[in-house]
Amino acid sequence: MKGLEISFRDIGHSDAIEQHIREKAGKLTSTFDDIIGIRAVVAMPHNHSSKGKLAHVSLEVGLPGQTVAITRDHHDNPEHEDMYLAVSDAFDKAQRKVKKIHDKRSDKNRRVTTMAPAE
Repeated sequence: MKGLEISFRDIGHSDAIEQHIREKAGKLTSTFDDIIGIRAVVAMPHNHSSKGKLAHVSLEVGLPGQTVAITRDHHDNPEHEDMYLAVSDAFDKAQRKVKKIHDKRSDKNRRVTTMAPAE
């Protein structure tokens, strides 16, 4: 996918996680063709608790004139010890946010078209 940037912090590079991100990004961009680019940051910071290490996933989705930021950092969600689940959750949230923006833009364009004076 063109315009995809993936970074790993506090964790070694994983080809499997990178492939998972590429699949999720590909699905998102095939659904919304106006996406300019996606930046994904995957981290496994040390948490000072007894819950273990929880994944932190941040996404920036570039749209024309706007950037959508998504951060999935659930210190209270033990399921996010699974990096795949944390990535999937972040992309699910991105899908919802981009759809909301897309729907709002489509509605605005539809209103402008229907309100145009007839010739």
